[in-house]
Amino acid sequence: MCRTRREPAFTLIELLVVVAIITLLISILLPTLQRAKEQSRAVVCRSNLKQVALSFLLYGQDYGAIPGTYWQGPIDADWSGRNNRKYLDHPDWYEHPIQTSLLWRYISHEDRILACPTAHREANTLYDYTVPIRIHGARIDLPWKMMYPPDPTRPRVDRRYFRGIILLVEEDRIFYNEAYDDGSWAWFDQFSHRHFGECNLAYLDGSVERFDAPQGINPEVEERADLKVRNVKLEVNEKILPVHDASRDRFGWINTVH
Repeated sequence: MCRTRREPAFTLIELLVVVAIITLLISILLPTLQRAKEQSRAVVCRSNLKQVALSFLLYGQDYGAIPGTYWQGPIDADWSGRNNRKYLDHPDWYEHPIQTSLLWRYISHEDRILACPTAHREANTLYDYTVPIRIHGARIDLPWKMMYPPDPTRPRVDRRYFRGIILLVEEDRIFYNEAYDDGSWAWFDQFSHRHFGECNLAYLDGSVERFDAPQGINPEVEERADLKVRNVKLEVNEKILPVHDASRDRFGWINTVH
């Protein structure tokens, strides 16, 4: 009698075990892949920030000082273009306000470098990077220092120094890049924490680094422990000056402080 030979096959239990192993491997590898993907976005973000900082440097080398932020009136010196008279008079003429900026030709007519790939411009459709409001008109060779308290609840106890004068900041989405699209970093604005709890900074000398800003317990709530622009100070010789409010100072004031 001829018997049919049966090929070996997986049992249901064996298939379930294989599926469980694959699921386990995916659960182990997925966070690693996501982290690697975010790291690549952070690198692109730093590259964008570096290019924008370079545009400021090139302009500063050509004209002796960098463009300003926000309150520049009819001189059209707002770096972002958002408050330049040319843009305010005819916003429909431009795809992006940066096209009216003094930096437009220095960034090769490309507005995408103003966006962090992690943020996707979801909060602020114009800028993920902002400029401290009181450094308008600064020379690029200024020797002044900027400092901040590692514990904003005790600002007089300890101070730490940034590498140099901050030029560009990844502003926090909620506080307050979501509400104000003016390209300036002022008053109660905060640092972003989008890159594994850190953000990217660019300095007046063109260098870029990551910064872990002090933050309170709840990132969705404004707390005393959050590092804000109001906490950041400019040190000029023995003078300690705020950097958050430009309403009292003329364009280029920072170059003549003694």
